[in-house]
Amino acid sequence: MWTFSRISTRILAAWLLCLAVLPDAQALTLAQIRTESRVLALDNGSTRVRFADARILQFINEGQRIAATETKAIIRGSSFDLVSGTTYYSLPSDFLQMYRLSSDYQQLPEASPEMLDKSSNWQENTGEPTHYFMNWSSRAKVGVYPFPNSSASTTTFRYDYIAQATDLSSDGDTPFNSITEFTPYHYALAYFAAARMSAIDGRLDLATLYRAEFSAVVAKMAQESRARPSYRPSAVGARPP
Repeated sequence: MWTFSRISTRILAAWLLCLAVLPDAQALTLAQIRTESRVLALDNGSTRVRFADARILQFINEGQRIAATETKAIIRGSSFDLVSGTTYYSLPSDFLQMYRLSSDYQQLPEASPEMLDKSSNWQENTGEPTHYFMNWSSRAKVGVYPFPNSSASTTTFRYDYIAQATDLSSDGDTPFNSITEFTPYHYALAYFAAARMSAIDGRLDLATLYRAEFSAVVAKMAQESRARPSYRPSAVGARPP
């Protein structure tokens, strides 16, 4: 049975190992992340290893997907032209959530289908769109309300959306769609993969430590990805009664 002091010693040793082997704010490729995860999980022998590269790749991509989903840090843009008589339009394959949307550069608010249901036969209303909506039964599409019924009511929709991260596959790939701003958080994926490997090996103290480190880095990434340190909004006085 592990004693508290022995577990604490192992955790401290692993912590020091983390500080020693992981680069500080340097871009890491898939090959480097895989190597670091092996070191952390004590699976970096020169002649025999326990985990295949393909298995570690699965862990690394799993960690990247979790990080991208929890931080909502990756934002991409796209556009499409409305078509007369068409309500629903397809979204990109990496779409996660809508961030903002405009029609001919005029921002449109989102409406829920439940709100639109308060208007009878709203699906049949036509004209220049005033809202967009997302229907849970068709998550890969965005709907417009009302839908255009002539060329005079068609516009160009431009939108920013929260995107999923592209899976890493080649050794030279870098995480988070190679966005330089997220370079300091690459090492989180080594922690995640090492946590999975350590848990499988029964090294639960290491697995717990590495998962905690992964969660801490992801939380920091979520905070910093939307930080605007130079933003100074103008002071606005209270409205008169």
